[in-house]
Amino acid sequence: MTQFAIKTSLPRYLRVEQAKIEKIAREYGLDFFPVIFEMLSYDQMNEIAAYGGFPNRYPHWRYGMEYERLSKSYEYGLSKIYEMVINNNPSYAYLLEGNSFTDQKLVMCHVFGHVDFFKNNFAFRPTDLDASGDVVDATRHLAGPYDPNRKWMDKMANHATAVRRVVDRFGIARVEEFIDVCLSLENLIDAYSRFVVRERTERREDEPSEIEVPRLRAKDYMEDFINPEEFLEEQKKKIEADREKLKKHPPEPVQDVLAFLLENAPLEKWERLILSIIREEGYYFVPQMQTKVMNEGWACVAPDSLVYTERGLVPMERVVAGDATMVFDGGERLQKIYDRNIIRNHPTITLRTRRGLELTGSNNHRLLLADGQTWKRLDELQVGDRVAISGAHGFGPEREVAVDWQPASRVNLDDVADEVGVSVWTVLRHRAGRTTRHGEAIAAALECYDTPQNLARNHRRRRPVRIPEKVDAKLGAFLGYLIGDGHVSRVKRHLGLTTGDEAQAVEFASLSSELFGVFPTMKWDDGRWRVLVHAETVSDFLTEFVGLTTGPSAREKRIPDVILRSPERVVRAFLSAYFDSDAYAGSQGVILSSASHDLVSQTQLLLLNFGVLSRVRAQADGTFHLHVTGASAERFQERVGFSLDRKTRALEAYLADHTWFLKEDWSDEVVALEPGVSDVYDISVTETHRYVAQGFVNHNSFWHSRLMTQRVADPSDIIDYAENNAGVMATSGGRLNPYKLGVELFRHIEERWNKGQFGREWDECDDLDQKRSWDLRLGLGTKKIFEVRALYTDVTFIDEFLTPEFCIENKLFSFDWSNRNERYEIASREFKAVKEKLLHSLTNFGNPYIYVVDANFENKGELLLQHDHRGVDLRADYAKETLQALVRVWKRPVVLATFLDNKPALLRFDGKDHTVKNDATP
Repeated sequence: MTQFAIKTSLPRYLRVEQAKIEKIAREYGLDFFPVIFEMLSYDQMNEIAAYGGFPNRYPHWRYGMEYERLSKSYEYGLSKIYEMVINNNPSYAYLLEGNSFTDQKLVMCHVFGHVDFFKNNFAFRPTDLDASGDVVDATRHLAGPYDPNRKWMDKMANHATAVRRVVDRFGIARVEEFIDVCLSLENLIDAYSRFVVRERTERREDEPSEIEVPRLRAKDYMEDFINPEEFLEEQKKKIEADREKLKKHPPEPVQDVLAFLLENAPLEKWERLILSIIREEGYYFVPQMQTKVMNEGWACVAPDSLVYTERGLVPMERVVAGDATMVFDGGERLQKIYDRNIIRNHPTITLRTRRGLELTGSNNHRLLLADGQTWKRLDELQVGDRVAISGAHGFGPEREVAVDWQPASRVNLDDVADEVGVSVWTVLRHRAGRTTRHGEAIAAALECYDTPQNLARNHRRRRPVRIPEKVDAKLGAFLGYLIGDGHVSRVKRHLGLTTGDEAQAVEFASLSSELFGVFPTMKWDDGRWRVLVHAETVSDFLTEFVGLTTGPSAREKRIPDVILRSPERVVRAFLSAYFDSDAYAGSQGVILSSASHDLVSQTQLLLLNFGVLSRVRAQADGTFHLHVTGASAERFQERVGFSLDRKTRALEAYLADHTWFLKEDWSDEVVALEPGVSDVYDISVTETHRYVAQGFVNHNSFWHSRLMTQRVADPSDIIDYAENNAGVMATSGGRLNPYKLGVELFRHIEERWNKGQFGREWDECDDLDQKRSWDLRLGLGTKKIFEVRALYTDVTFIDEFLTPEFCIENKLFSFDWSNRNERYEIASREFKAVKEKLLHSLTNFGNPYIYVVDANFENKGELLLQHDHRGVDLRADYAKETLQALVRVWKRPVVLATFLDNKPALLRFDGKDHTVKNDATP
């Protein structure tokens, strides 16, 4: 892979933030290994992710395939990895270059929570490389300081080196083929073997009698001749050999199939090495599978989904980061956000409607249908369904966005010297390669000085300009003109507007002068007016603060964030100027045209705020049209309107030709549903539990974990991050939602131990009213949470703490497939059935239980395996592939005893043919 670690250290401002967050985390009880953060680009992050989080792994084609999948997923906008953290001592965590400052702080909180979990949960004890013996003492660190050898970075690198040596000797094709075989068997291990002494009961049979060799009848004087000693000794040895063959090996079933193969299979030395590496690395990842519910999660919509908030249209990732506290609920009310959450790489559905509205959300995310009452999951929607749409109907921020921007000044060597506290001559000696006392500090300070952007700055020749103090209606209109017919050119060092309307050119020139104190040039050129402003400081302001694109970038244009977060009057001024530039008014109503799909879509969402419905369509020339007709065109004239007289008259003529309009339907038809994978974000709101995003009414009926930013903003909340067990992780579609279950169960435990709802008195209380009001105010919840975090895995966690009250409160049911209705339906609401279903789904990570029973089945040297059938048949294709891999390792036929359709069966592969023997047992 690429040598990524050339310069991956954190910049200084993030090192400062890391120290602050680490201090807060330790103050509130988190106990973690030292954490080393590294900053990676998208490509570097994909490389590391393809290797399972490690920078160096043994060579195999699956890593390249995984890298391609991750890269394509990112390129197509399906997913993005924000961070990774490795169970190592010290732990390594990777931050994604390009994330916002807030995102980086969120990730750091997330990482410290994970590392606390790695260090303190007993299931991770077996990953200590200095653990002695076959059985691990899960509590050995409680006796004193715990600083284990968990250098898996080095271990994985050593594995890689060993495999590469084998490849050099035997060739990549041969080695990769054997690795493929081993990987297909890597789950045939005993996950709990490091904690349990599996005592094998020796079957004490009657002591074998002394071997008596049958003698031929003979008279005494003929005995030595008829039954010679050599003959008797030979017969005795045969009987002993037959007795040995009858001894079963292994004496008891063995679940760790890989260990048995390592000890008994006729493998070459290099094959045994490869198999041992696969097994060892398999055991490394076991603890993360054992703590899925305690360490995973989910959320709802994509991070760039625009949400209608009290601060305007704000992307969901910024809402989750704390940029808004209230949201519009699709009625006429504001609702307070009380919880926020993030999940990485979750299965998603992207929905598109006939009007061109689009939403990407997790497959279990719910939208309001056209009837205004029914909620439906994205993975339950079908093309042709109608969903409700909404805007904020005038709701939005009251205050104008303040302009907090100053022109950047050039950092000089005197500034560097002042920052470090040395003389400028010391800095010059350091730059000349001399050794200085503060070399590291000087090098860190010079990072800002040596950037191309800093060295290129020369503001002495620039004319002074005025920068507005806030984004008001005049600046909104100025930006509307620039987004429509304007440009910012860094090459030609100017910005300007090109238009065929003199009134528009005059207005833009007037706004330039009034807002920035500059004097633009205006001239008629080839049938168009050109207005040019030569002021690079203004260009800096527009690109750095406002976020405008530069150069030829029509397809990348977007509505500036400061406009999305502006009051109605500012948004109206922006839209009016933008429609003056890029829109047509005539017999077809109002049609806005742009090469940027994002720009048109954002405009559509802003128009919903004014009660204006529109439709977005892709055109053959690659542009996108936003079409406003009917009653919405009338509403557009009343609430937004054109500034240009000719377009205003054209719209009035269109309205005059239509004496009445059909009543508009604030719903839309689903025309496309596309599956994918993406990061998804969610919020929880009070009372109505719904909010408007991307023009749809979204439901959040689930309770979610508390957001990490709240802990950074308010240190007293950092402990909640540990209480929810190290943050959130992805789940798979069509399976149990582990985050939902885990977080709710943690909260349930915390509440029970705070109120004293445990123990003999609680268990023996039969009065429901008394139980509802039971509160001994013990305040033991936090202590219990940490105890649970340390001593439980998913199975014991649910087995111990899942209660009937919890199932009722959280509406937990067990589901089964209905052949009659061809869908999953509720099978039982009974607590026992629900609990059994949960435990069954989590035990052994959903893998079948396979044991080695006999290494000499039917005295033929064949390997006999036993499937512990627990109501679920093996998948035929998986079973065949597994048997083929086992034959490759055992080098003899392999037989698997299982059940098919509730009848015993023997599956056999002899190296050429697969056979099934029904109604047969070993």
